[in-house]
Amino acid sequence: MPWSLSPLETLWCATALALGYAVRGAAGFGSGVVATPLLAFVLPMTTTAPLITLLGFLVSVRQALYGWHDIRWDVVLRFLPGALVGVPIGLWVVKSADQGLLARFLGAYVVAYALYSLFGERMLGRALAMPRWTVHPIGVAGGLISTLFGGLAGPLYVTYFDSLQLAKGAFRVTVSTTLLTLSVVRSAGYFATGVFRAEDVILVAAALLPAAVGTLAGEWVHDRIEQRIFRRGVGALLMLSGTGLLLR
Repeated sequence: MPWSLSPLETLWCATALALGYAVRGAAGFGSGVVATPLLAFVLPMTTTAPLITLLGFLVSVRQALYGWHDIRWDVVLRFLPGALVGVPIGLWVVKSADQGLLARFLGAYVVAYALYSLFGERMLGRALAMPRWTVHPIGVAGGLISTLFGGLAGPLYVTYFDSLQLAKGAFRVTVSTTLLTLSVVRSAGYFATGVFRAEDVILVAAALLPAAVGTLAGEWVHDRIEQRIFRRGVGALLMLSGTGLLLR
């Protein structure tokens, strides 16, 4: 991690990355949802968002290559028009908004997702059924949110993917490939607008080890932990991190 961080802050960031990518390895999404609010305690959003984006790009490429034959490309491409609208809006906001306000908005978003993850389906009695046309507003919102925070579009997309009732393997790799496509679009935007600079690549290099360890650990537990228990654990972690950002 960068030389401006203390040893304790460096350990915090490494742990946040490992946890985030363990979730990504197990579920196909979630690295940004878990890692971003934790990183936001010690890094500005203008550093965190591009860092999570570029790391997610590398992880998604690996997952896409591994499960190439299971990818539903027709579903992936449905989100592209929305991303091309949401990403430019997000780039404008991330460069002009107050960083403290962004962190609090991130905290509120994470808490809301955690509440839905823990209690939403139980209260509704079922997973949300999303009409096909909702892919476009979801694509715009996902592009905006992921550009602001370097991720966190996964939960929005998964709500839509759940209604498609894909097989487990196809679900994971198709979600991951959709996020990969979004990463390409916003990475180009980060570099073009100067949010991410060439010298910041050192951050990505330093973060590769904890991200790789987390990804491999997540893939190992993918078939070894009950989905209900997994979601509750992630939801509890999100409640803690989101509440912390709101109260900081």
